[in-house]
Amino acid sequence: MKFAEKRNATLFFALCISFGAIILLLLSFHYLSYMYFLQNLRDGIIKNNSLSLNATVANYEKYQSQIKNYLMGQLLMPNIHSISESKSPDIDYEMIRKAQQDLQNTLNNSILYIDNLVYYFKEKQLILDKNGTRDAPTMFSKFYASHSYTDSFWKQEIDKLQSYHIYHAEEFKEQTAFSQTSLGMLLPILAKKEYDNKYGLIALLNGRAMYSSFHQSRESESFYMFDREGALVFSSSSRATDKDPSFAQLTGQGHIEQNDVIYLYQRAEDSGNLYIDVVPIQNISNQVKRMNVSFILLLIVSFVISVVISLYIARRFQSPLNGILQAIEQIGHPLSPKQSRIREYNQISVKIHDLFQVQHSIHQDLSTKNSLLQHYAYMSRLKMISTNITDIETAIDANRPYRLVLTHLVLKEKALSEMPIEPHRSYALITEWIRRHFTDKRPDSLTFQIEQDHILTILFDSVESSIDHHEITEPLTEILEPETPYFHFTIGISPFRTQSDQLAETYERLTEWITQRTLNDSIQVFTQLVSRPIPMVPTLAQEQELTANLNAGNESVCISLMNKVIDQLVKHETPASHIRSWGSQIVDKMIKVIYANNLTVAGYENSRLPYEALTKCHTAEEYKLFFHHFLASFSEAVRLKKTAAESDYMISFVKDYVESHYGNDISLDHLSQKLNITNSYLSAYFKEKTGINLSEYTHNLRMRKAMEMLTNTDFKIQDIASLVGYLTVAPFNRAFKRHTSATPTEFRRLQQTNK
Repeated sequence: MKFAEKRNATLFFALCISFGAIILLLLSFHYLSYMYFLQNLRDGIIKNNSLSLNATVANYEKYQSQIKNYLMGQLLMPNIHSISESKSPDIDYEMIRKAQQDLQNTLNNSILYIDNLVYYFKEKQLILDKNGTRDAPTMFSKFYASHSYTDSFWKQEIDKLQSYHIYHAEEFKEQTAFSQTSLGMLLPILAKKEYDNKYGLIALLNGRAMYSSFHQSRESESFYMFDREGALVFSSSSRATDKDPSFAQLTGQGHIEQNDVIYLYQRAEDSGNLYIDVVPIQNISNQVKRMNVSFILLLIVSFVISVVISLYIARRFQSPLNGILQAIEQIGHPLSPKQSRIREYNQISVKIHDLFQVQHSIHQDLSTKNSLLQHYAYMSRLKMISTNITDIETAIDANRPYRLVLTHLVLKEKALSEMPIEPHRSYALITEWIRRHFTDKRPDSLTFQIEQDHILTILFDSVESSIDHHEITEPLTEILEPETPYFHFTIGISPFRTQSDQLAETYERLTEWITQRTLNDSIQVFTQLVSRPIPMVPTLAQEQELTANLNAGNESVCISLMNKVIDQLVKHETPASHIRSWGSQIVDKMIKVIYANNLTVAGYENSRLPYEALTKCHTAEEYKLFFHHFLASFSEAVRLKKTAAESDYMISFVKDYVESHYGNDISLDHLSQKLNITNSYLSAYFKEKTGINLSEYTHNLRMRKAMEMLTNTDFKIQDIASLVGYLTVAPFNRAFKRHTSATPTEFRRLQQTNK
């Protein structure tokens, strides 16, 4: 500039010199930055990925320690120990039910990442998991089928002297005669007592979910986990590993570079597992080169444009400058760019206007993301999720008085075909209505979906204008009332809280309150936990009557009994959650009969279908309709099975003989001699045709006759025991209690009371 002043240079020349100096300065800065970036790129990649891998290892090791302690504790559960040590050939279904309930409670905990827990009783060839009991070959060939983990594999592993072992992740499938469904990439763990090979606990972990939660993945990187012996346990990708170096002897923490790939590794001290993070750097280098070329081209274009603009500004400096100032003054208003006869100024004006629009869009985007971040902070507190975000300040941190409003909505089945929009959009629409409603009353209120069917609102209170819960309920129900043909609404309103650390506890209480919903279509509001006694329905007599008629295939009796029980539950205002649990138990009982008798129920070939249909029931009429359809199909299958058995001469002879001689000693050898066949053939034939063993059939008949005598006669118990084939009273009492869950004396007293 001084040179230009001494030479009395033109404005064009001065501007050219100035622009040229700036461009050269930018080129120099870019060159130095580029060289520094190349020098530190490799170190930065290694450092950042090492920190990420260290956090991943800590997460995996902590989780493995917790899951090991939990699984070893499950092995010592009294119910499981009793099932394993039982010498009886009959299965104690009550104990099985309690153990299954414990499994379902565990699997409801999503942070354990457990897809299923499987108790394998090797000697009994019995499998117990979240869906009930079944035999081991069926379990691992149909319901959880995989290439490596077969029934014979688990038998061999249980026999080994090991108490805990993690196996490599593999894809599991559910295979039926009509379909094949993928269950995902599951990571098996076997836990057992070291010197006890009677049973073991197999945990099937969701490997993908664990990886997504524990590892901060990046584009084109791969993650591997090896066990202490060097066997691959989990892989996040399907990339080829034939060119990878050997990792068997690696210890501690470090990295290896080979073929434009960085292998970051860390071996855990406690478990001995080796964690590998594979980061390709070739893509990054190519991107840096392309960025450098683009930047140079941009500088060249900028230099040319600068020369042109300098020439024009030198001639028309004052007028365009005033126009630019005017354009800047109108940026804050939604006006179109001001037109001028100067073409170059019009271009500048348009660019300035476009920049304002971009700035406005960025501002809106930042506001939206800040709102989402606020929602994430609240959701983390509600779910008690530990995060590394410590700088987010929320309104609740000021310890202002607040109350929570939780709206639970369930989409009705018939609404799926009638609604003009997709279900997920309807949930979002309801959320927006609730947000606008509360924002009108409290502008600083927050409303967001904490789950798809849970909408949470945080209302902040003030001393000047406190909101009563009636002021919340009545307007909100008016807004939601038109949507009741499509949704079931349940609303929970908490009392006022003043401490931010009470947020999670208050939310947990609200989720408990809304489970008090009863079976009706109205909008139900709860402000506290109501102590409502659960009726003893069904009674023992109804349970026995239902069991007997299920096995007999009496459709009309079963449907009438189910309708009666549902009406009793509704009359006592039983919570819908309890009715659903009861319905699930009835379905469990029917599914067991289906498997025990090898039945095929039309319309319910997949055992999951009844449970899925049950979850769609929200009114008494829907429950009755479901059980009417299911029981009709079930009874038809039972009758077809019985008709096939009754038309068989051998089966009819055996049943008639047992019916006539149930008070005597009935042996398989005696019956086989009368039919002139071997006892093994008779046993297998009877089991195939009727679905139960001959001894079990005889036992059921004797117990049924005993119950008839206890109900309809005054015979002494010892006489009844003798009449049904028992020499003494003691074994009769034990057998009767196992069959009915009550002693003969208790059963007779209960029947007399019911009369």
